[in-house]
Amino acid sequence: MEELVAKRYSNALFEVALEGKTLDKTGEELSFVTDALNEHEDLFKALKSPLIKPMEKKDMMNAIFAEQLSKETLNFLFVLIDKKRSGALLEIGAEYHKLLAGYNNTIKAVATTAISMTKEQIRELTEKLTKTSGKTVTLANEVDPSIIGGVFIQMGDKIIDGTLKRRLTEIEDRLKEIIL
Repeated sequence: MEELVAKRYSNALFEVALEGKTLDKTGEELSFVTDALNEHEDLFKALKSPLIKPMEKKDMMNAIFAEQLSKETLNFLFVLIDKKRSGALLEIGAEYHKLLAGYNNTIKAVATTAISMTKEQIRELTEKLTKTSGKTVTLANEVDPSIIGGVFIQMGDKIIDGTLKRRLTEIEDRLKEIIL
């Protein structure tokens, strides 16, 4: 249910932002709000609370975000409060960014390696992923020594596991089959 709500409201916000030619600005503002809600759990709890009246929630949001948000984004938050959908704000933000990435033909990817990749390695991998996906890839590198070697890539809902840890696990599983 919450996924459907998030899709419906993010689509509506996306359409308004597209008409107003504010897609990126709206995305940045939405990220600002969702980051604040993630950082300040009490604020998010208050926003979701049925014990706090909608007008009090609007006043709270206005006091906190009026300086940083456009009138349109602030009004969108007010609509969510009026419709008792503010609890889905994090999911709405995530869905909006998926729509924005699809519109811009971009995708985020994370390459996890045992040691940090060099700038040249990141550039080369980004080029390969861009070529194979047909989308402009934004690549981040995370370090996890437990993978031993190789690279684990998560790009959207796709996973490419070229790690030494996976290969060793496969060998271990094969040996267990032979021994049994």
